[in-house]
Amino acid sequence: MKPPSLSYQPDDLLCGIDGGGTTSKVVVCTRDGVVVQAWHTGTINHYGAGTDTVRANFHAIAGRLVETCGCLPQHIFAGNSALSNRASREMVDELTDGAFRDVHIHFHADVYVALLGFTGGKPGAVLISGTGSMACGIDPAGNYHTAGGWGQVLGDEGSAYYIGLEGMKAALHAYDGLADATRLTEQLKRFFHVADMSDIIAKVYHPPLEKRAIAAFATAVDEAARDGDRTAKQILERAGAWLYLLALAICRRCQTTHLGYTGGVLIHNSVIRDEVRHRLQPHGIALQQPRFNPELGALIAAFLEAGIPLTDTILNNLLTYQREQQHE
Repeated sequence: MKPPSLSYQPDDLLCGIDGGGTTSKVVVCTRDGVVVQAWHTGTINHYGAGTDTVRANFHAIAGRLVETCGCLPQHIFAGNSALSNRASREMVDELTDGAFRDVHIHFHADVYVALLGFTGGKPGAVLISGTGSMACGIDPAGNYHTAGGWGQVLGDEGSAYYIGLEGMKAALHAYDGLADATRLTEQLKRFFHVADMSDIIAKVYHPPLEKRAIAAFATAVDEAARDGDRTAKQILERAGAWLYLLALAICRRCQTTHLGYTGGVLIHNSVIRDEVRHRLQPHGIALQQPRFNPELGALIAAFLEAGIPLTDTILNNLLTYQREQQHE
């Protein structure tokens, strides 16, 4: 990454933001794709953090851009985990609260920038399974489609939340004698630090346990599966089956066999990833890792919005930055 310079003009720079539920990654590059600034900052998810916090975080981003680059980049694209599609101009203005006046700034779903990290804006699809799950893609006519993404009450099958919750239920079913014994029962007590199983009620309901806390129990399910626990293995297999259905749905909707994957479950859990891959093979669909991380997908989106062709020089410079980050 080049050292900061205060000699840039707004049209010299583009900015991409990958806005997750708890943190955001900001990346700034020149028109030839050389990254000059990158940092982590607070969330831009207004559902989770509230509008006031998000406005403050956007003002902080704008301030740091001016401080380190001497100006605000003319084109900014943010992927926001609170969104499922492109945001209206009214929403963008409301959330940024005047922090980016005279700048072209766009909001879309965080899964959209993950998609662009895989397809570069061309037709294709991406399957996402992290805390939640969904899929999205672009069809040959350039239309954007989604499948899943309904949240933990109505969906999120195959996600870490799904795996964690299914593991907790399986532990309680075994404890009550409704199902076969599983080591998940003892793991549930250890994970949530309860001496008696009845204490889990207070842990879950008073106050209500956050989604990410339930999702975190997925690691215990994975550990039990690797140790040979049959119940845990079945939960992972069902998660893979759900993700396969989600993948197949988005590929059919987008008329593509070009499918990428991202999210902690698919990146780190080879059992689930292999299950999805195996089920997709008869359909001629190969599960592939995206070329670029989501924050660089946001930068690619900024290039597309600016009408700047994605040359080999730009893409190679972005890849160089990504490789440097992976080795730090």
